[in-house]
Amino acid sequence: MVPISPVGSDDGWKTLGQARQGETVDGRSRPWSAGAGSGALATGLVQMAWVLERVGLGQPALRCTTRPELWLAGDAELFVWEAFVSGAGKPVPAGITQHAADAAAAADTFVERLEQGSLSASDVVCAPASSFNLAAAAAAYAGLAIARGCQMVCVSGRS
Repeated sequence: MVPISPVGSDDGWKTLGQARQGETVDGRSRPWSAGAGSGALATGLVQMAWVLERVGLGQPALRCTTRPELWLAGDAELFVWEAFVSGAGKPVPAGITQHAADAAAAADTFVERLEQGSLSASDVVCAPASSFNLAAAAAAYAGLAIARGCQMVCVSGRS
């Protein structure tokens, strides 16, 4: 997800592209749209759309959601979520690449929150902005059934 600044105020444009609350490294926030972030976003968006389209071809009636409560209630078979592993959540790779270690940390955090019943908890806040859910957009592109108004739950890895 990416934050969309409020359009109701005359100065809402000033916050376009700024860091989301909860994304800091050593106490400093970098804009989500900074170099590496925007490059990863563009690559990840087309990868996600492609993967979801492939999944949808094999399961044409698949119901998808980015809302954990719908998935946990059985109202969707596929739950799509975002993880951005940074700061204190970034593990030291042991015999694997940093990307693999980050993915493992994200998966561990997902399992911990699932077991704790806190899967809806998000480490990233778009306030006062709203958010544009790119996973929901990719699912819609892929032709998957997805509920309108899906917000994204973001985890930052182990904290």
